[in-house]
Amino acid sequence: MLKAKVIKGTTLALALSGLITFATSPVYAVLGDQELKKGMDHPDVKLLQEELKKHGLFTEKETTTYFGDATEKSLRSFQISQNIEISGILDLTTFEALMALKTNSSGSKNETVVEELSPEVANKSSKLIFERALELENTGSDVKQLQEALKATGFLVIDDCTDYFGTQTESALKSFQESQGLKADGVAGLRTIDAINSVLAGRGIALPKPTRGEEVGNIAKNIIATGKKYIGVRYAYGGSSPKGFDCSGFTSYVFKQHGITLPRSTVDQAVVGTKVSKADLKAGDILIFSNTYKKGPSHAAIYIGNGQFIHSSSVGSGGVMISNLNSDYYAGHFSYGRRVLK
Repeated sequence: MLKAKVIKGTTLALALSGLITFATSPVYAVLGDQELKKGMDHPDVKLLQEELKKHGLFTEKETTTYFGDATEKSLRSFQISQNIEISGILDLTTFEALMALKTNSSGSKNETVVEELSPEVANKSSKLIFERALELENTGSDVKQLQEALKATGFLVIDDCTDYFGTQTESALKSFQESQGLKADGVAGLRTIDAINSVLAGRGIALPKPTRGEEVGNIAKNIIATGKKYIGVRYAYGGSSPKGFDCSGFTSYVFKQHGITLPRSTVDQAVVGTKVSKADLKAGDILIFSNTYKKGPSHAAIYIGNGQFIHSSSVGSGGVMISNLNSDYYAGHFSYGRRVLK
């Protein structure tokens, strides 16, 4: 006869497994699994907070059943630490990563066990991270990682991988998709990336880890891509959502979508990170402008490179737009940049 037992440290796994397997709320479309996300009120949110708290990521004094800003921020921090998609949502990938953390049950408390990796393993990344759909003529370090994966699995025959998605990469990707029973469209979407990662894991293949510079560049590129999605959204004083943005509401909202929390006001954004001059600006830097009629920062924007920046402007018709930093007006009001991506 089996006896019912409650084993300390397994409560979250059982509860969240039950949620993922049996809940009837809308499913995670691609992977077909349940999820916990911002705005939900559910007992399992409390269990999630408690688990994040064990690892020093959830710092609120009390845990609750509500999935709010603090829970989302903590989950994003965890996802960043595990090098998985930074969504702020407890999906299957995040759940499995959370459950994979080994705990030490020999003492009275469960403590995270950090395993020392060999230099060979430490310099490798075993999976691709989905940040955008990759297709013909895309460029970036994520394209190079995709090529490395296709090369490692034998579908791409190439001497040196590059950051350009050309016809050879497209052909190799289509062949891989066909082998997995996926739609052979030559686009590396979430289903395809998930399939590639499954093959890599099954064969025990590790990929070269991107350099820090490549990672930062990729984050900047994705931040800019997110900002561009909102071009045309109206200017709204005090606005910080796609219904309407003011300048600092726009910058803080866009960065938050990538797990980076900025202060809400322009004045506070003017002191984050490291100060940089106009000559040293890089894509992803925050730009700070000042009015001539009063002292102090008055406007914030995101630099996108080549002398251009994206911002929510109150000038003219206003709204989210791309402007030229070297135009007479903005060149005369530009103060400095702030670098938060390092």
